[in-house]
Amino acid sequence: MPKIIAGSSCKKIACDLSTTLNIGYMDVVIERFSDQELRVQLPSHLYEEDTIIVQSTCNPANDHLMELLFLIDAAKRAGSRRIISIVPYFGYSRQDRPAYKWGPISARLIAAMLEAAGIDHIVTLDLHSKQAEGFFKMGVQNIDPSVFFSSYLEKSPDLTVVSPDIGGLVRAQKMAEILNAELAIINKTRNGYNSCEMNTIIGEVSDKNCVIIDDIIDTGETICKAAFLLKQHKARSIRVIASHAVLSNHAKQKLTKAPIDLVLTTNSIPQELNQQFFKILNIVPILAETVKMLMRL
Repeated sequence: MPKIIAGSSCKKIACDLSTTLNIGYMDVVIERFSDQELRVQLPSHLYEEDTIIVQSTCNPANDHLMELLFLIDAAKRAGSRRIISIVPYFGYSRQDRPAYKWGPISARLIAAMLEAAGIDHIVTLDLHSKQAEGFFKMGVQNIDPSVFFSSYLEKSPDLTVVSPDIGGLVRAQKMAEILNAELAIINKTRNGYNSCEMNTIIGEVSDKNCVIIDDIIDTGETICKAAFLLKQHKARSIRVIASHAVLSNHAKQKLTKAPIDLVLTTNSIPQELNQQFFKILNIVPILAETVKMLMRL
């Protein structure tokens, strides 16, 4: 029978997956030595069993990544026949190209490290770019959450889906098609200090119920500036959809002070959030469906 194990960032998701799929959950030991090196230990062998490892590589990204690598290696050494790694939030995915001279392609290196550790298949949610999928040589199941999110939004003739930059246009187009909504795009540029600037909207947003869609909210700068610009152009209401709520630094405070009515996100990065402002969707059902397909349960 397959087994599910979890890193420290995703124990709740792993336990819920175990219940949903009726698969045994194996509690592993994750501790630190006095010098802060990680210690990972499985409670028993996994001889000829399929193993599902669940771990988001969110903040602290390096610690969670090392946990994941050690869990994969431990499962391999314990005799696992096949290892499927579920990484709801894939840290470093935005570093999918050299952003500066002599810089690394970090996402590709992480993919190579996971392969070297011994995984056979990776499942993730809304990977930052299609390009990053190509970094893996093993099977990749990148779950598109568009339909999942759309079920929480009403279809309305006054609805406009907004991409906060040209990079998110494909994601926004798909959501607009599902909701039969209008589409708007914000022209975003970055200055020499890596701060984003927005001043132009392509599309009609006046007196519209606007939905900004993005894959990640990190510092909140892009989303907040987009919201203020939409309000300047007389948007009736503003909601945000983001698959992953990274929320670095003071992002929570920035978002609540912006003209945003609601942020719709997932539990890919488990954390405590204001339930009146953030609506957190549980991704366990869509992860479970993907695992059933992969393992023919």
